Amino acid sequence: GGGGGRGGGRGHRQNNRHSDAAASGPGTQLFVGNLSWDTNWTDLKDFFKGCGEVERAEVAEGPDGKKKGFGTVRFYDAKDATNAIEQMNGQELQGRDIQVRIDSKAR
Repeated sequence: GGGGGRGGGRGHRQNNRHSDAAASGPGTQLFVGNLSWDTNWTDLKDFFKGCGEVERAEVAEGPDGKKKGFGTVRFYDAKDATNAIEQMNGQELQGRDIQVRIDSKAR
């Protein structure tokens, strides 16, 4: 009855690459709420680019193409994202006081 082979491979892969991870890490994506129905992703990106380099901006839309009144903005750098929360939360964009916070559902 030989029950052999306990996998002897001890994974020794060094992950030294996380220091220069340009791929946005945690804390780089912001949820932006209370948007005007007129706000599109370019408006959002332009509004936030004063805070740092924006990787992408999106405004949520339903299947019918109708905007949902919120969106996300992702920065390359978490420091810029934090800065954007401090500067932009409660600011007026196209007549609405927007809500800005870390997007907890960011993937």
